[in-house]
Amino acid sequence: MQKALFFLLFGALFMGCTHSSLKLNKKEELIFDYNSSQFLLSNKIVDSKLLSYKDLFVKQYTLINQENRVLFYEQARTTLNFEFNFNALYTLMYIFNDAQEYEDVYKSNNLRLVQLKLKNETYINVLMQGSDTQVMSYVYGFSNEEFLKLAATLAEESKNEVKPLQNAGTIASKSQGSLTNWNDKLVFFTPLITPLRIMGGR
Repeated sequence: MQKALFFLLFGALFMGCTHSSLKLNKKEELIFDYNSSQFLLSNKIVDSKLLSYKDLFVKQYTLINQENRVLFYEQARTTLNFEFNFNALYTLMYIFNDAQEYEDVYKSNNLRLVQLKLKNETYINVLMQGSDTQVMSYVYGFSNEEFLKLAATLAEESKNEVKPLQNAGTIASKSQGSLTNWNDKLVFFTPLITPLRIMGGR
C-alpha cells in the first residue's frame, strides 16, 4: 500500500474562507497549501523543461517524493496581454490530448481534483489550481489511494464531498515522461489562448 501523503498542519490562517496554492519553493519542494494545512507533495526535481509559445510559457518538472514516487508538475502562464480562452478544466482537457471524459473527486473554488479519461482509454489523476485566467498549475501521476487520501484530508476542513473513483489512475514513471501534449497547433489554432478580453471593453 502507498504511504499517506506527508503533510504538516499549521495554525488556522484563513478561517472562514478557502485558500489554496500550488508552487515550488527555493528548496525544490512542491508545496500545496490549503487553508490551514500544508502538504509536501515532492522534495526533489529530477528534470525540468521550459516551453515557449510566444505569448504562453509552460514550465514542466519531473519530481520525486520521499517514497521515491514520481509526479509531474506543470505551470502555464500567459503574457500580460493574453489569457486562456477556456476555463481551467476545459483547458486541462485540451492539454491532455483532448481528454474524453472527467470525474470530479473534490472541488473547492479554484481548486479541483479530477480523474481524466485519455484517448488511449487510460486514466490520470490531476490536482489542478486555476489561479486566474492567465495562470494555471497542476500536478499529476497520483495513485488512486494517494489521491483519495489527499481529497479526504481536504474535505475534513471544508466539509465538501469526496467522490469515489471507479477506475485506476496511471501511476507516473520517469521513463514515461510528460503525458501532456503541448504543441503549436494546440496553442495557436484551438486557440488555447486569446487576447485579454478586458482590453476589448468587456
